[in-house]
Amino acid sequence: MRSGSVARILALSSVLALACAKPHFPGYVIEPYEPETTPGDEAVLPPPTDLTARCREIVAIEVRKAERALVARCADGDSVRVKAAFGREPRGRKRHRGDMRTPEGHYRVAGPPRESRFHLFVPLDYPSEADAEAALAEGLISEAERDAILRARAEQRLPPQGTSLGGNIGLHGEGARWQGDSETGLNWTHGCVGMSDRDIEFLSSRVSTGTPVTILP
Repeated sequence: MRSGSVARILALSSVLALACAKPHFPGYVIEPYEPETTPGDEAVLPPPTDLTARCREIVAIEVRKAERALVARCADGDSVRVKAAFGREPRGRKRHRGDMRTPEGHYRVAGPPRESRFHLFVPLDYPSEADAEAALAEGLISEAERDAILRARAEQRLPPQGTSLGGNIGLHGEGARWQGDSETGLNWTHGCVGMSDRDIEFLSSRVSTGTPVTILP
């Protein structure tokens, strides 16, 4: 084999190796909670040696689709930021079942975490009042369906999941199928907020039913 051919093969092998390599994820970023700052402007603090010594309870979650991030506000004043993945159609709010979009708006944790094929699943009370009103205006649901959604949320129950708006939206891990993909920039969910199994374990053990979750564009 000519030396030029060997050189080309070696160069191609190096490119393929780099393309397949997954970037190292250094772990959690602990940042002070600053309600007046704009997203992304938080000062980053060095992670503590023992993460569990801080953020023993999560009191609010903010999901930032544009930043591919989830920021959990802790009761002790800090925030924990983790990488997140979204629906395969990441832009725009969820409008109907099967559109592969992640909702945008204000939600709450709707119940305790449960095991799933995505390791752990934390349900959210989608659809919201705003989702229901927008869907009614667009002719996607009836007034009776809108009223049922509003009544369930007022009573802090999971809204109907069988309307054309879809349902079964939550925070979840990767499971065996999507290991590592949330950290590479891939949006792979059907509309939920995905993250590493380690991160969903951390979050699910610190949230409660009713914890507010805001999902931003």
